[in-house]
Parts: sequence; structure tokens; C-alpha cells
Amino acid sequence: METENEDEQVQKQCVQLFSSTDFIMESKVFDTIKDYFRHGGAPDQVIELLSENYMAIAQTATLMADWLILTGVEPADVVNMIVQHLQTLIEKHFQPKKADSIFEAGGVPSWLTDMTEHMNWRSMIYKLAEEYPNCLMLNFTIKLLVDSGHEDEITSVPVAAQQVEVFTKVLMTTIQRTIDSEPDEWKRNIQELVQLACHSEHTYLYAQSVLSSLANDAKSMIIRRIAEEIELHAKAKGHNVTEITLTLDGTTAFPKVYQPLCTMLSKKALNPADVTSLYKIYQSADAPPVDLIRKPAFIELLITQLFDPDSTLNPEHRPKYIGLLAYACSVAETNKKSSRKSTTNSKEELSQTTIALEKAHEICVSSKSTVDLISDLNELYKCLRFPIVAACVLRWIEFRIFDPSYFKLDQGTTPVHLIIIDEIVSLHFLLHQKAFELLVRFFEATFAELDILVHLEFKKTILDRMVHMLSCSFVHPILEYMKKRWEQRDTDVSLIRHFVLEVLEMIGPPYEPSFVQLFLPLLQNEAIAGPISLRNEEERKCVKEFIDHASTIVSSHT
Repeated sequence: METENEDEQVQKQCVQLFSSTDFIMESKVFDTIKDYFRHGGAPDQVIELLSENYMAIAQTATLMADWLILTGVEPADVVNMIVQHLQTLIEKHFQPKKADSIFEAGGVPSWLTDMTEHMNWRSMIYKLAEEYPNCLMLNFTIKLLVDSGHEDEITSVPVAAQQVEVFTKVLMTTIQRTIDSEPDEWKRNIQELVQLACHSEHTYLYAQSVLSSLANDAKSMIIRRIAEEIELHAKAKGHNVTEITLTLDGTTAFPKVYQPLCTMLSKKALNPADVTSLYKIYQSADAPPVDLIRKPAFIELLITQLFDPDSTLNPEHRPKYIGLLAYACSVAETNKKSSRKSTTNSKEELSQTTIALEKAHEICVSSKSTVDLISDLNELYKCLRFPIVAACVLRWIEFRIFDPSYFKLDQGTTPVHLIIIDEIVSLHFLLHQKAFELLVRFFEATFAELDILVHLEFKKTILDRMVHMLSCSFVHPILEYMKKRWEQRDTDVSLIRHFVLEVLEMIGPPYEPSFVQLFLPLLQNEAIAGPISLRNEEERKCVKEFIDHASTIVSSHT
């Protein structure tokens, strides 16, 4: 009786499968038929059910594909159409529980391995994994893809962060890609790395720990820069990661440095007591490593406190702030196994930097008008030879020009503060990006106190500073910015034209293809550099000569 019931139940299950659409096309059809016959099933019923429910969906799709090819459609395009439609259906009807059941039979299905060999299917798997993070089959497939060397394709942070093995490989690949990237690719690569590392508290700690362990490599400065970018992003999202940073870089081994530094960085504000404490520590004969106070956030706080015109810093404490800033930016150390010492010229460099900072601070703070500043300009230019002084003066210029009273005191066509930026750009390549960002802020700012025409002239002066930067090899970011301003139609065309003509006066062949690609579209626009828009024949001639020369470059690269 028990055997009869079992036979009846198996037959019922098999009949249900035979009744499904196109079951004869399933890979398990023969095993199901054997089970059915083994438990007393009738052959006639099998034939009847399989034939009645055969709709030939796959064969019909193949026939349609053959017809499309006969009508002239490329076979590759037909395959793409079928694959895309299948992907749409799978994404629409995907069920994680059914997907997980494929492992019940044991082993990895061969079709799953075959799918991972094709980019289209891999892209679908990445998309599904992001939508269904708890699906075991998808997580297994992601690990399979990473083990096969496809970790560089995983751009979705949630997918990468699901498994520690996957995250590790994706993280290391992204770090390596960022280290090896060209300047033009750096921004995109660092953004990908930052998003990956800052996905959660766990990924942040893990990524920073990995970078900390890599910091002893030959490219330690690049690694530190990457770690700092990740830290800045985390802070921008409102997370206080100061303790993690100070722990990983070894600051906790020096409690007298750790305590005041952690307090100030966490509060994003300096206080005289902690600065004095650090100053005394670093004036001692056995000063801790200088790297401990070379935190970008700490340096920025010192610069702001010293060069903000509205700063309420007590004059008695000023030498300690300046001394600490000079020490952090000028002292160089050498490490030999168990010993660490300053280089021979560090004391001289420290002394010179301190004097330059004090002099620059005195000039900037005491200059109440343009006349005062001009009289001290030669002295200030001498101080600007020191990179930290240039960075401080750049911040001071930002404070001054954004001061509501600035344009009431300075009515010149070219404010002297902008001329100082020219000098900084000429002296310090590494400050180009900061100077450019500041000029962009000036250019896009709305100075309500300025008349429309005066404001227009001020913007032309800003563009002249950008042209000077362009002459100092800071080319692509400026051209990309001006191209973007024109495309977004948010800048007066006369300003774009002024920039274009100023650049034309300065440049000459041969031109880099990348330069032509960015600059040529502006010249080909009638509103900017058309014959009617230009003032005289000389300008028209310059435009025509560049376009003719650039056209030959474009044609040779197409």
C-alpha cells in the first residue's frame, strides 16, 4: 500500500511537469520520463502530454532570427537583440529563492560558468546582485567572477562590499588603478576608490588599514594622499574619523601629541592651550616624528587661524602657531632602522620658513589698503618663495576679496591681490589646482556691491589670471572649464570671446591634439569668434590661422 502511494505521488509530479509548456526542451526531461516509467507510468500519456504542450517557443525564436538575417540584419545584431530581450525578462521575473535552489542538486551548473564568460551576462549579474544582495547564487557568482579576474568590472559599491574576499580584490585593483592613473584619469579613479572605501564604517576601517600597511612601500606619498582623500570624503559626510586616522598612523604611541591633536581635529578648532603644548613638545631635543602634525586638516586650521583677517588670535600666542606651522612644513627627517633624526639643513630651513611666515603675516595683517600692500609687495614676493607662505597668502586673498567691504577700498581695474596670485602660480606648480579653484569661485561669485559693467571687467581680470595659469602649463582644466561655461550658457559671450582672443595672442604652433580638441569648438562658434563678432581684421586673421592649422591636426587623427 505504501509503495502504491509513492508510485502514485511520483506519477502525479511527473504528469505536472509533462503538462508544462515546452517541457520536452528541458534538460531533465529524460530523467523525469525514466522516473515516470519506473513508478508504473503509461507511455501513451507521456507522448500525449509532451506533444500537446510543445509550443516550440525556442524554435520559433530561432526561426524569427533566421528571417531577420535573411532580410539583411547582421547576425551579431540579431544575437544582441535576443540577449537583451532575455536579460529584460530575467531581470523582470528573477526570484532569489528559485535561483538559490540550483545548488540543491550539488555542484555548479555548467550554464552558470558559461554565462560568466560573456560580458553581457556579467553586466546583468552585477545589476541583479545590487538589487538582491542576499541572494546566495548571485553572491557565489560574484565571487566566481572575481576569482576569474573580472574584479575590475565591478563598479557597484554594494556588490563589492558584500563579501570580504570580493571587497579585498576590488579594493586592491582600484588602489592600483588610482596609483597608475594619469593626471586626467586621477579624479575619476579617486572618486571610485573613495565611494568604495566610504560605503560603511567597516569598509572605511578596512580600506584605511590596508592603505596604512601599504604606506611603507616606495610610493608611500601617493598612498598617503589616497588615504587623505578618503578621510576628507568621510568627514564631508559628517563622520568623525579622527581617532581612526590617528591610531592607524601611529600617533597613539605618543600620548602627549595624540591628546591635543585629537581634541582639536575632532572639534575642527584650535585652542591656545593645545597648540602651546604641541609647540613645546616639538621644540624639545627629542621631538616626536614630524609626520604626526602633518595632517592636512591641522595645517588648514593653522593657516586659517593665522591669516583670517577676522581672527581673534592673541598676539602672544601667534609665534607658537607660526612656529608649529613652520616646523610641520619645513623639517625633514631620515629614518635608519631604530634611529630617526632631522636632516642637516632642517634647522636652517625651519628658521627661514619661520621668518618668512612672520613677515608675510605682518604684511597681510597690517595692510589696510591697496597702497599699504603695494609698498610691501617686493618683500612679500620674497616670502612667497616658500610654498607654505604661498598657501597662506592664497587663503588670505580668499578672505580679503570675499570681504563685503573689499571693493569699497579697492577700485582698481586689476586688484593687487589677483596679481599676487599670478606670482604664486609662477612659483609653485603644486598650488595650481588650489589657485584655479579660487579663481573659479571668484568668477562664479555674485558681488552685489558691484555695478554690472564693473563686475564684467572684474571677471575679465579673473580670466586674465586663468590665461596666465595656462601659460604656466595648467592647460586642460582651464579649457575644460571654459568649454563647460559656454555649453551651459551661463556666461556672457563677451567673456568667452575675451578669453579666446587672449589665448590666441599667447599661443603658437605646433598644438597638441588634446589642446585642439578642447579649444577648437570655441573658435568655430559664430557667436564667440565669427567674423561679425570680432572687432578687427587682425583678430579674424588669428582665428582663421588657428582653425586652418587645427583642422589639419584633426583630420590627421581621424
